[in-house]
Amino acid sequence: MKYTCVAAALLACLVTRAAAADEDFARSGAYIGVGASRSLNLLEAFLDDDPVLTNLQVSDTWGVNARAGYRLTSWFALEGEYEWMGEYKVRFGGLDLGHINAQAATVNLRLIGPFGRFQPYLLLGAGALFIGTNDRFNALDVESPSFAGRVGLGLDVFVTQHLYLNFGAEGVLSPAKVSLGTIASTHGAGAVDIQAGLGWRF
Repeated sequence: MKYTCVAAALLACLVTRAAAADEDFARSGAYIGVGASRSLNLLEAFLDDDPVLTNLQVSDTWGVNARAGYRLTSWFALEGEYEWMGEYKVRFGGLDLGHINAQAATVNLRLIGPFGRFQPYLLLGAGALFIGTNDRFNALDVESPSFAGRVGLGLDVFVTQHLYLNFGAEGVLSPAKVSLGTIASTHGAGAVDIQAGLGWRF
């Protein structure tokens, strides 16, 4: 009986400590994060129904992202995210037109599953997309700045109570008008960004 009581007391202590640790991973407070992005363009898909613009070929590219936010509760956070993308190379019917650069800045709502060290999340955001074109024929143009919406799924993995790893996939969509000479499309622009990085909880 004595050993049973001791074992029960030790088990209760371990459970209490584990619960307290889980709560600490889900505590309120500020956080920052940086990471790399692989951007898969959606522009070609948006232009497929145009008999001329469907001939535009746009490459994928690499970029970086940064975010800063505040976790208000165990399951909800508000953050700002900035993403810079390198050169999306653009060709038309085999002819090299130049490249596109893109930057996106959004304010995001993050809905979090506070499950200890492993915390999945759903992200919804809105902001602006800034696109620059470098076209040697001065024929390609993309409306900028334009509204941008962001939606994503991800996972934060806490290495310590402060340091965490981040893995996610986010879609950035915009109604920006794309034109080549006098031919224009209003189907918009966008990309799916695969992200990996690290962050710090204060």
